[in-house]
Amino acid sequence: QPPSETQAGIKMINIAKPLTDYVIYNGRKIRLDMSFGNILRVYDVFKDDFLTDSEKAEFALALLVKNRKLPDIRALDVIFREQIETYGKKSTNNLRVVDFRQDSAYIYSSFLMDYNIDLTGQYDKLHWQKFIALFQGLSEHTKMREVMSIRARPVPKPDKYNQEYIRSLMELKAYYALDISQEEREKNFQAGLKNM
Repeated sequence: QPPSETQAGIKMINIAKPLTDYVIYNGRKIRLDMSFGNILRVYDVFKDDFLTDSEKAEFALALLVKNRKLPDIRALDVIFREQIETYGKKSTNNLRVVDFRQDSAYIYSSFLMDYNIDLTGQYDKLHWQKFIALFQGLSEHTKMREVMSIRARPVPKPDKYNQEYIRSLMELKAYYALDISQEEREKNFQAGLKNM
């Protein structure tokens, strides 16, 4: 199963080479739909609780591959490793600080503010790796970077001087909190127990 959008490693764009929309698998060139909207659809498939793992893999291949004949599901590993595995922004305390679907309004406004790019017109055009490079380059004054900073910011130990700051930070964290899956809840609970 491919990594989640928040667990993948960072792959940098090499401006000396053109972006590709294919992989070579078993000596065969497999053409891919690498638009950022399509990759988000693929991640949605892997989050679907009603599909089996093999169904998720088949649907993901059907979305990704442009060739008439689909490769076997082992090709997904190559596709993710070479083309999709790009962004895994977590805070230093290993909390998830971004979700492309839940944060879509913040991402949209941030791209418009920084780059004057209307993402609604780029959904099926903008290459995934270009989208990721632009996302990683968002300036500190964008809404998305502000929200990520709030989510990642540690809550200090209370003292007689910082009660108001802690209250304000906790309100902001609650307001911008991501919905998390039961699996993530359990992991966070286990991590909390371990830290105790």
